[in-house]
Amino acid sequence: GEMLGKGLSVIIDVLNPEKIVIGGVYMRSSTLLIPAMKKVLEREALAESLQVCEIVPAKLSENIGDIAALAIAAL
Repeated sequence: GEMLGKGLSVIIDVLNPEKIVIGGVYMRSSTLLIPAMKKVLEREALAESLQVCEIVPAKLSENIGDIAALAIAAL
């Protein structure tokens, strides 16, 4: 969770996104990752940028990799 928070804080500071969508392992272990991630984000990210940014789970859940592979295979 701490490493995720550090990575996201850099993305938030540099790109200033309105929304970040995370899938994969984040879905399975969100109860472990979110508290540590939020603590690091509050400490590391710019407060104004963090206020604007929403971090949400992917609607495709853990199937994102499967769907991406099928999309590439279809080419």
